[in-house]
Amino acid sequence: MQIGEAAVPFALKRSRRRRTLGLTVTPHEVRIHAPSWTPRTEIEHYVMQQHNWLLRAWTRMQTRAMQPEAAAASSVLYLGRALALDIQPSLFCNVRRHGDTLRIHAPHDADLNALIRTWLHQQAARLLAWRLLRIARKLGRAPSRFALSNAQTQWGSCTRSGHVRLNWRLVQTPLAIIDYVAAHELAHLVHLDHSPRFWAQVAVLCPEALARRAELRRMSASLFRV
Repeated sequence: MQIGEAAVPFALKRSRRRRTLGLTVTPHEVRIHAPSWTPRTEIEHYVMQQHNWLLRAWTRMQTRAMQPEAAAASSVLYLGRALALDIQPSLFCNVRRHGDTLRIHAPHDADLNALIRTWLHQQAARLLAWRLLRIARKLGRAPSRFALSNAQTQWGSCTRSGHVRLNWRLVQTPLAIIDYVAAHELAHLVHLDHSPRFWAQVAVLCPEALARRAELRRMSASLFRV
């Protein structure tokens, strides 16, 4: 597969249970997900339509893979604010926020990044569900199910059955960006595509959608440091 100037390995994965086409980008390949009945020509057309997105995702993956291992962080993003890390030795692990400080009590050999990720994930479970339901009330329709995702290239997804997933890393962004992604996925409950009607629905739910989308793209690399 040609993405920009790079020849990228790809794998086509068909499934009888799948209902829509989708793409996953890893550091090593692109995975194309398709219902078992989808013609090859339709799959190729879909991949061509997604070329710009693939180029951004593949470039981001390769840049991340080439970066040297970062030194220990001194802060972590939470709702768009940098929380200073206050690490205290302790026999037991405990992570709590105190204003603009994230206080971590842990043994000296503890995996601090894992503790921070767990804390962020816990906050995301509550906060993202709250913002999603808030936008859903504005739409007048609710998802059939909500869950967090750990995707490397998608901030959210919505299935034909109305199952919405939001990337837990969004809890690092301002509420305005979380609301944009929530609006984007909830709009798929009405239009399961990216047609002009879909974007019009997003604009109703989130009038500053384009600005927030651009802001998310600017800060996306920083959201994968933890």
